[in-house]
Amino acid sequence: MFKFTNVAIIGRRNSAHLIDQVVQLAASLEDLGCRVYLDSSVTSELECVGYRCGLISEWVDELDLAIIIGGDGTMLAAGRILVDHGIPLVGVNQGRLGFMTDIASEDMISTIRAMLVQQEYYAEERTLLAAEVWRGPQKVQQTIALNDIVISRGTLGSMIEFEMSIDQQFVHKQKSDGVIFSTPTGSTAYALAAGGPILHPHSQVFSIVPICPQSMSNRPIVISDAVQIELCITTDNNSILHSDGQEYFKLEVDDRVIISKARRPLRLLHPLNYSYYHTLRTKLDWSKRVS
Repeated sequence: MFKFTNVAIIGRRNSAHLIDQVVQLAASLEDLGCRVYLDSSVTSELECVGYRCGLISEWVDELDLAIIIGGDGTMLAAGRILVDHGIPLVGVNQGRLGFMTDIASEDMISTIRAMLVQQEYYAEERTLLAAEVWRGPQKVQQTIALNDIVISRGTLGSMIEFEMSIDQQFVHKQKSDGVIFSTPTGSTAYALAAGGPILHPHSQVFSIVPICPQSMSNRPIVISDAVQIELCITTDNNSILHSDGQEYFKLEVDDRVIISKARRPLRLLHPLNYSYYHTLRTKLDWSKRVS
């Protein structure tokens, strides 16, 4: 039984190589009997004859699958939109191998046909973070992130100060350039650059990584993803909350940020030859011989 009938193609904006790939993929999907949906991000230079075109939100409830063409940033943006609808995502990378967009563009047609027709794919779930900002009794912001929630200093450039508790147990008061709350997926992104550990995607944990803390004794910590983290801003220094580096919200003194595991995981589909460790070796140059 053909499992994926309504398939969306979502791409990276302003990509010179994107249009040709979209045309090829759309035609191939149509040959398989799929109904093709084109996100508005890829249709500015493309005639949409025979396809549904527009914003994802206009037809998200009809979709069985979304194919992302671009890089991990494009996957992050699409994932945060689609996660609550249970739609699985497939990633095609336009450049080098990505951590989440793992299908090479030259193998796109053959690999996706095998995944859809022969159902030759490996499915996995990725945990997201959910964050709420409370200003007194009022919730003023809520967001989710596949990679990380980051609280960092704003335009003033001075360090931020905050107090943090986990499951209502006080942890510490910290003065730093910020702090990264990372999922296992995001552990190879900003958190890794800040000195955090690499977490396997199936680990049921989060990492908390300080950014340039004033005290050298403030180190990264790995905690269960079943906990609730509360952070309170204690100084008025224009700090900002970032979600996957794509959305931001300005915080004020005494704001409380509540961080926990998101309600639903994101579903990713990989080709059968997918290997997380191969991705690590390739992206982090672990295969280079030491002379």
